[in-house]
Amino acid sequence: MQIRFRLLALALTLLVILPGCTSPKAMEESDETVNELDLPERLNLVADTAGRDIDRGPQMNIIADANGSNTLLLWVSTGCSGCHDWTEMIAESMRNGSISNDTRIVTVHRYPSFESSEEVIEVYATENSTTNSLWPVMMPFDGQSAIDLDKGEETEYDFQTAFGNPATPSFTLIDGDGNTLWKNKQYWANYTMLTDALELLDS
Repeated sequence: MQIRFRLLALALTLLVILPGCTSPKAMEESDETVNELDLPERLNLVADTAGRDIDRGPQMNIIADANGSNTLLLWVSTGCSGCHDWTEMIAESMRNGSISNDTRIVTVHRYPSFESSEEVIEVYATENSTTNSLWPVMMPFDGQSAIDLDKGEETEYDFQTAFGNPATPSFTLIDGDGNTLWKNKQYWANYTMLTDALELLDS
């Protein structure tokens, strides 16, 4: 009986520390830490992609690819149920025509130190996967810097810190100049919230 309790405690501990399973308190502490940093206002990210036709090349430059338009970034990890939920809902909305296939959404892998590119491709960029993204998937490497557009050079921070340590899943809406217009941390997919985000995306 004691062994069962220990196994249960171990399982619960592992669930809590998995990427994407962040407690609200931890997110608040993360936000406070980010607020103390002098982060650039206008950001870009240039990183490898999953390499499919839909990814528009082996590497993507978000701002160059946007060509002045807004971009909605979806931050994900491979074992994150909420990330799967959002991806499935958006993909289904594209399939049934309620969202255009040309909608500027880019999935960005949040935890390269924990998960390999192969794992990301298996979950988010494989045709027989229920979580296959019908839009580009970016896979920055561990420690990769974002680009400070005002200085025209890499920031002193890795891309996660530069973008405010986004939770998974979460959204960041940036404009064609790299300014952050909107953020959201809704864990489970919500069509009303997505509709609001898409209206901002097209504004």
